[in-house]
Amino acid sequence: MSTTSKGEKTRDHILKTTRKILVAKGFHNTSISAVIEGTGVKKGNLYYHFTSKEDLGLAVLEDAKDEFFSFLTKTLVGRDPVEKIINSCKAIFAEQEKNNFVGGCLFGNTALEMTDSNERFSEVIQEVFSRWTGLLTEHLDEARNTGLLPSSTQPRLLAKTVVATLEGAIMMSRVSKNKNDLTDFLAAITGLLGR
Repeated sequence: MSTTSKGEKTRDHILKTTRKILVAKGFHNTSISAVIEGTGVKKGNLYYHFTSKEDLGLAVLEDAKDEFFSFLTKTLVGRDPVEKIINSCKAIFAEQEKNNFVGGCLFGNTALEMTDSNERFSEVIQEVFSRWTGLLTEHLDEARNTGLLPSSTQPRLLAKTVVATLEGAIMMSRVSKNKNDLTDFLAAITGLLGR
């Protein structure tokens, strides 16, 4: 027997479906009516789980954040720390291609749309980018310490560059709908990491 209650399943369904809507339309262009229509839940049921549109948006971000860091853990694999980062980048790009370059990155989109106007959204996005940069920094620090990267390498700056490059690649491929943008950026990241 499943340990997930009907209410938890409904809440998860609302979160996952709303995430797809937010990635496609953005927070401001997503109405509660669109969420109700997309999820198939009644308005009262939606408000039982989430007190407001902002509460729902934040919950979607938190859920996506947890899923993203689980994804990173699974994709940071390889024979050495540099290969782990390259494999993670490849996996992120594969997800974009699987989605036909539609929507882009929820975190990047939200950063552009919401961080100047909503401190609570900004805090979640800052945490995502900070944790992601921190994870990459640990791997790059190990790569430098084991001689895979020059001793002059600044792991945190390089980690920030990798994250910014990934986000830029996702944005550009979203516009072009062309895999070549991701391939070019992957080549650039691979070069930055000395491979």
